[in-house]
Amino acid sequence: AMARENLDHDTQSQPVFVPALRHDGDEVRTLTSALARLHTAGVPVDLGVSLPPVHLPELPTYAFQRAHYWLTGEGAPGAADDADARFWDAVEREDLKSVGEALGVRDGAELDAVGGALGMLSAWRRRRDERAAADRLRYEVLWKPLPGAASGVPSGTWLVVLPDGGGAEEYTERVAPALDRQGLRTVVVRAGAAADRGGLAETLRGALAGVDDVGGVLSLLALDRRPRPGGATLTEGVAATLALVQALGDLGSGHRLYCATRGAVAVGGTDGIDAPEQAAVWGLGLAAALEQPDRWGGLVDLPEVFDERAARTLLGVLAAPDGEDQFAVRPTGALVRRMSGRPLLPGATAGPEWRPRGTVLVTGGTEGLGRHAARWLAEAGAEHLVLTVSSDPEAPRVRKVCDELRAHGTKITVRQVDLGDREALARLLSGPAVVPELSGVVHTADLARVAQTDVTTVEELAQTLAAKVDGLWHLDALLTGRDLDLFVVFSSVASVWGGGGQGLIGAANAQLDALIERRRARGLTATSVAWGVIDGFGVASDAAAREQLRRRGVLPMAPEEAMAALTLAVRGDDTRVAVVDVDWAAFVPAFTSLRPSPLIGDLPGVREIVDGLAADDPGDESASEFLRQLAAASDAERERALMKAVREHTAIALGHSGAEAVKPGRAFQEMGFDSLAAVNLRNTLGAALGTKLPATLVFDYPTPAALVEHLRTELLADPADEELSEADEEELRRTLASVPFSRFREAGLLDALRQLARAAGVDGPDDGGQSPSATDAAEELDLINAMDVAGLVQRALDGNRL
Repeated sequence: AMARENLDHDTQSQPVFVPALRHDGDEVRTLTSALARLHTAGVPVDLGVSLPPVHLPELPTYAFQRAHYWLTGEGAPGAADDADARFWDAVEREDLKSVGEALGVRDGAELDAVGGALGMLSAWRRRRDERAAADRLRYEVLWKPLPGAASGVPSGTWLVVLPDGGGAEEYTERVAPALDRQGLRTVVVRAGAAADRGGLAETLRGALAGVDDVGGVLSLLALDRRPRPGGATLTEGVAATLALVQALGDLGSGHRLYCATRGAVAVGGTDGIDAPEQAAVWGLGLAAALEQPDRWGGLVDLPEVFDERAARTLLGVLAAPDGEDQFAVRPTGALVRRMSGRPLLPGATAGPEWRPRGTVLVTGGTEGLGRHAARWLAEAGAEHLVLTVSSDPEAPRVRKVCDELRAHGTKITVRQVDLGDREALARLLSGPAVVPELSGVVHTADLARVAQTDVTTVEELAQTLAAKVDGLWHLDALLTGRDLDLFVVFSSVASVWGGGGQGLIGAANAQLDALIERRRARGLTATSVAWGVIDGFGVASDAAAREQLRRRGVLPMAPEEAMAALTLAVRGDDTRVAVVDVDWAAFVPAFTSLRPSPLIGDLPGVREIVDGLAADDPGDESASEFLRQLAAASDAERERALMKAVREHTAIALGHSGAEAVKPGRAFQEMGFDSLAAVNLRNTLGAALGTKLPATLVFDYPTPAALVEHLRTELLADPADEELSEADEEELRRTLASVPFSRFREAGLLDALRQLARAAGVDGPDDGGQSPSATDAAEELDLINAMDVAGLVQRALDGNRL
């Protein structure tokens, strides 16, 4: 108080006086309170030095805010930490003077000895830091036994869809009978020679009409390995599987579809991949599961021999609890797919820096990630790079890339070649630019296409596979006899966890991954790196898109960070590794909003996030309760409730922290909606409202306000305006059949009903309504049941038996 009184009161600043000693108080409490007051006044206070470590409570992720509230457990560095940081900073800069001062060595022989070791110590430190950074980004896919025994028989009658030929008949024809013997009721559906979308829809319509209790659909179409005309990578079976997914959607079928493959995945040990082309079905299926969660069952890879044990295991898979949707059936039982962190093995970064030797071939090496791969190789000391391009090798952008690479002292050769042309590729690989010094291949060529599964064409699928995978098939075959140090392909996380609109990319990269695993199983060098989002490439080339990705939990990586991870994948001799930066607290809520994902459930921290979301879940009754409240509300209340729901779910789809970020009159496109966000909004909003919404929702109703108006009309339509159901129409037939004809005339409905019938295109006789001779009652009822409502009305108006 005395100090405050003696201050110049004219001063513009407002000093803060904090007592640190009190004659009647506990010293520790008083000092802690003083520090707290300083902190609240804006004075930097290092509490980590003064206070003991405390337990950090787990906080929930709120149902609609989707904001990250977890505190990080890293305390502020103390004085010792600062000293360590200064020391290692000097080491990394190879600042001998500062390192010597930290060690208490200033000159003489001791300082010379420190200087001799400083370079090696600096390199070790950099490798350790790279390893720590890479460990955070590295993931792999493992196969684990299905939790609980794969047992039981699913309910209902199952459609088993078989291919027409393809060389797998001996196998596929065994499946349905074996399942029957184990207690499953099956109906075999043969796809026919023309297994296209329309043909399959008609075939399925006929099959479904004869079954009252359909339990699901099991497709074996992928086992048809015949190549489609014009390409080596797309088979008739993969194309037919895509058509089947689409046909079931066209029919409005809600029956869950399980797509089977055989030899498309390897579960570890001696298990190998026999049919890598079938792996494309897995890439398509991962996307379909997110786009069509209401009618997707799962993916299941069948064993080499389908016997009674395999049949029992498959039934257990089909009867598995909801959520599990990625299976492999093996003689040992059922296995499920799981993501796991992939830490580097001890010693993986030991030894000298990695350096490529001789000549390295880089496909697509002048653009996109290929350009960074070429730079990575040049910076690592590559002597000679051969870069393939699909267009003019003398284009200005190509020359610019080559000049940048030559600045590292690397010899550069550019060749224009169609990677899908095996003969052209063979000429390149046997030419003087490559032979005899070829030591490695980095395959980066790609064709990025985004399309939802239900609108993807077979032609688009063929083109995407050809651009990405044809070249790999040819490179693998043509280089099988070469002793290579390096055989790396660039894949995508779309083949790991899928993504809305990512079916084409997922299909191509899943097949690519399978080829790499098969190559490794033959004892050859092979590495597939499934990239996440890299800053400046693809969708991450746009600032707004990058921000949206961040909100969804997928963080763009710097290209340098990605290339450092690539170095570690090569040095660690990985077969498959995913490199992706994920904020799981933001990613999990959106990714699992309509469909659980056991795939990511074993990752550290994810289980806690999932459990928190489950605690916030209002349950299955929430949609019907919302609709009941909506029906009882006033028009203004309905408008507010629907707008609130639309804004909340839009915020979830875009990864915003709250609905206040969504303006009712702003176009969805302007908010940054892409195909994934559109699918997420359609799915989550539809589930919350208990209604099926179109995939084109954000395009048909371009603003939240327009969407609310549509929903108000759709959800609160007058029941009298709704289309009659089959049961309603049947009841109306019977009612009309029971009404005497004279009653229509007496009620004054005759002319109106006649006009209604004629407007429907039903032409009756012009005989003034004279009745033909009678038939028995059973015949009459059969005839009435065979007619539609318009026909019944016309029949009544013309006096036929009524």
